[in-house]
Amino acid sequence: MKKLVRKLVTIVVVFFVLMLSVNPSYANAAVFDNKIKEEKKEVSPQVTHIQQTYSSNNIREFVNVLDVNLNNTYTKLEVGVPKPINSLQTTTNMAKQNTYDGHRVVGAVNASYFLGNGMPANLLAEKNEIINYGILGDTFDSPTQKPVAFGVSKTGKAIADYYSTNLSFQVNGKSYPIDLINSERTTNKTVLYTPDKKTTGSNNWGVEIVVSNASQDMKVLHFGDRLSGTVSKVTTYGAEGNSTVPSDGFVISVQNKELATELSQIAAGTNIDVNLAIDEKWMDAQFILAAGPMLVNNGKIDISMPTSSSFASARSPRTAVAVDATGTKVFVVTVDGRLTGHSNGVNLTELASYLISMGATSAINLDGGGSTAMVVRNPGGNFANLVNVPSDGGERRVSAILQVVNTAPLGKAKSITLNNVNQVMKGSSVDMKVVSAYDQYLNPITINPSNMKWSVEGNIGKMDGATFTATQKGEGKIIGEYDGVRTSTTVKVVDLSQEKPILLDSFDNASSWTVETVKANASITNAKDYARQGTASLKLNYDFTTSGTDTKAAYMVAKTPISITGKPNNIGVWVFGDAGKQWLRGVLVDGSGAKHTIDFTSQGGMDWNGWKYVTAKIPNDVTLPLKFERLYVAQPSASLQKKGQLYFDQLQAVYQDNHEELVYTDVTKGHWAFSDIQSLNNKSLIKGYSNGTFKPEASITRAEAATIIARALNLTTTKSPSFKDVSKDHYAYSAIAAVEQAGIIKGQEVGKFNPNGQLTRAEMSAILTRAYKLTGTSKVNFTDIKSTHWAYSDIQALVANNLTSGFPDNTFRPDTQITRAQFSSFLNRCLELK
Repeated sequence: MKKLVRKLVTIVVVFFVLMLSVNPSYANAAVFDNKIKEEKKEVSPQVTHIQQTYSSNNIREFVNVLDVNLNNTYTKLEVGVPKPINSLQTTTNMAKQNTYDGHRVVGAVNASYFLGNGMPANLLAEKNEIINYGILGDTFDSPTQKPVAFGVSKTGKAIADYYSTNLSFQVNGKSYPIDLINSERTTNKTVLYTPDKKTTGSNNWGVEIVVSNASQDMKVLHFGDRLSGTVSKVTTYGAEGNSTVPSDGFVISVQNKELATELSQIAAGTNIDVNLAIDEKWMDAQFILAAGPMLVNNGKIDISMPTSSSFASARSPRTAVAVDATGTKVFVVTVDGRLTGHSNGVNLTELASYLISMGATSAINLDGGGSTAMVVRNPGGNFANLVNVPSDGGERRVSAILQVVNTAPLGKAKSITLNNVNQVMKGSSVDMKVVSAYDQYLNPITINPSNMKWSVEGNIGKMDGATFTATQKGEGKIIGEYDGVRTSTTVKVVDLSQEKPILLDSFDNASSWTVETVKANASITNAKDYARQGTASLKLNYDFTTSGTDTKAAYMVAKTPISITGKPNNIGVWVFGDAGKQWLRGVLVDGSGAKHTIDFTSQGGMDWNGWKYVTAKIPNDVTLPLKFERLYVAQPSASLQKKGQLYFDQLQAVYQDNHEELVYTDVTKGHWAFSDIQSLNNKSLIKGYSNGTFKPEASITRAEAATIIARALNLTTTKSPSFKDVSKDHYAYSAIAAVEQAGIIKGQEVGKFNPNGQLTRAEMSAILTRAYKLTGTSKVNFTDIKSTHWAYSDIQALVANNLTSGFPDNTFRPDTQITRAQFSSFLNRCLELK
C-alpha cells in the first residue's frame, strides 16, 4: 500500500512539473487573477489610460497601461532623450520639455537602461540615425544578453523583436567586424570612435587606426552608411593609446592582440571603408529602442535570459511595451513594486503572462526597478503628470523615454469648464472665467470668456458680458456657450447683509499656519488657556530685539489661503494684547492674484492688555473671490522693538453694517448688567479672563476692586503698600499701594490687606464713597443696618445719590459678598454722576 501511495505521489509531482514546463504562465497568472479595481480614461484620440489594481493571496499589484492605437492619424510613438544625451532627466521633465503646439506628449514611460556616465546603455536610433549604439550585457544576470528592441517600422507598424547589426570596416581587400561605437574599448573589442569623443580614452594595449578625410560628416552616423577615409596614422601596440579623433575623420581601435598585430602593418595613405548595416525589418524604422529581455514572441512567453536569475525571478517594479498581431495596437505598461500594501511587483514570467492576456503577441522589458515611471496627461491638460508610485519615493532620472505624442492641429471645441462660483453675495459681481477647455483631439485650447454667449437660469441675477451680478437670493446656474458647446456652473446667491459673521479660522489648530519673519524671531503654538471660543487660540511669540533698527515683523501665514464668501464689510479677529504698541495688519489675495494689505490697527495701535476685538475694512478695488493669506504684527519704531506674546482667536468675515461682538462670552445682551459691564470695558476699566469670560456672578476680590478703582481714578504712587500679605510680585501690588495712599481702601486688620478676600456690600459702599467723595443722608433705614454700623454713613451716601435702594424686603445685606456684575453696575453709576 505504501509503495502504491508513493507511486501515485510521484505521478502527481511529475504531472505538475510537466504542466509548468509546458505553460510557464500557469504558476504566475495568479497575481493577476483577481482584479478589484479598474479605471479607464481616453487621454488622446484612441489613446486610453487604464489603471488596474489586483489582489490575490496577499499579493497586490498596481498597474498602469497606455493602450495606443497607431491607426490614428494624429497618434505617434517616439523616443525622447535629454539634451545633452548623458544629462539624465525624470520622465516627467522630459515629457514636459518635448511638449509644444502640434506635438503634445500625452503619456510616457522610462525606457532605456543607462550607464554610470548617464549614457543610455543600449541602441537608440531614429530614421536610421544612430543616436546611441550602446552595448549588450555579458553576464548571467544581465537583461540585455540578446539584442532585442521596440520600434515603429517604416510602414508605421510597431515591432518588438530581435535585431541584428552588421558593422564592419574594409582595408587592403579584407573585412573586419566593428563591435561598438564610441564606447569603452574592452577585451577583444573593436570600437569605432567619431569626433564626438574627441579622444579614444584607450590604453596602450591595442592598435588604433587614425583616419582623416572621411567621405561624410562623422558627427552623425546612420544605418546604411558606407563611408571611407584615408589612414593618417596607425599606433604601435603596447606603446600608444588614447588617440585624438580627427575632426574630419574617425578612429578604429582594436584590442585583440592577434588582430592588432595584423592591422599594425597598414600604411599611412591607405584607403579604408566602413559599412553600418542593420537587418531589413529595422531598416528605415521611425525609431529603434533597445532594452530587454524579450518577454513575449509569437504570442508565447519567450524570455531571452535565464528565468532563474535574480533579475528575472524577483518581484520588482517593471516597465514593458507590447504589440498585438496587427502591429497597430501597442500596450505601454508599468507595474509598481517594493511597496507593501500598494504593490508588490512582478517577476518577468508574471509580466509576460499579463501582457499576453492584454492581447500581446510580442513584448520586451524596459528598464524597471526604481526607474519605473509613467506620466499621463488628462484630457485638456498641458502636460503629463506622474500616475504611478515609484519605489524610491520619487522619480529617478533616466536616460530616455518612450513617449506617446498627439500631433493634431487645433480642433473644434469639445469641452469647457468654468470657474467654480459656489456662493455669491446679493448685489456683488463675479467675472466668469474658462478654467480649462479642450478640442475634439483632447488638446487644450484657450477661450476668451468675452467671446462666449452667457445666460442665467433661476432668476438669481443677470449677465453683462462675462460678468454675473447677483440680484436675487436663491439657487440657479450660469450658462456659457461657445462654438456649439454648452457648459454651466451652479451658483447660490446669499443675502449676507442679514447673516451672522462667517468663521474663517477658529485657530484651534496651529498646524494650519506657519510663521515667517522679517529681521525678527517668532514662533506659533496653540494656547488652550487662552481660548475665547473653540478649544484653543493661536499664540504668537515674537522677538523684535534682534540687531538692527529696520522694521521688524512676524507673519502668521495660512498654509492654504482661506476662501472668503462674497465681499464682506470687514475682517474681524479677537486679540489678547500685551500693550506692546505693535501694528496689526493682514493680507488678502483677490481673484486676479493681487495682494491687498489691510489694517486691523493703526501703527502702534496695539496698546491694550487682554482681549479686544479689532476689524480691518475690505478695500473697494478688489476682484472676487477673496482669500485671506496672512495676519502679522510689525514694528517700524526702533524704540518699541521688544519681545512678547499675543493670542489670536475667531478670525471671521463680517457682512452686517452694525455687527457688534460680545465683549465677554458669558455676558449676553440680555444680562441685567450688560450695559454697565460694556461701558466699563470700553473705558478699559475692567477686564475679563484669558478665556474671554467675565464671570459676572463670581465674587469680586479686594485686589480686583483695588485694581479697578486705581484704573478708574488713574491713581499712581511710588510708595509701597504697608501690608505684609501683598508681595511685590502680586498683580495688584501697585494698585493696592495707590488706593491705600489715597485712603480709599484700608486693611482688614493691622498689617493685612487680604487681597484674595471677597468684597462685601458694606466694603463696597465704603470704597465707592471714599473714591468719589459721596455725601448725603436719606430717610431710608434698612432693617439690617443700625446707625452704629461702621458703614452706616457710606451706605446712606449711596442711597442719597440714588446709587442703591437696597432689596425689596428693606434690607441692604451688608455682609453679603458682592459679585463682579454688581460691583461693575455700582461703579458705572458712580462714573455717570460726574
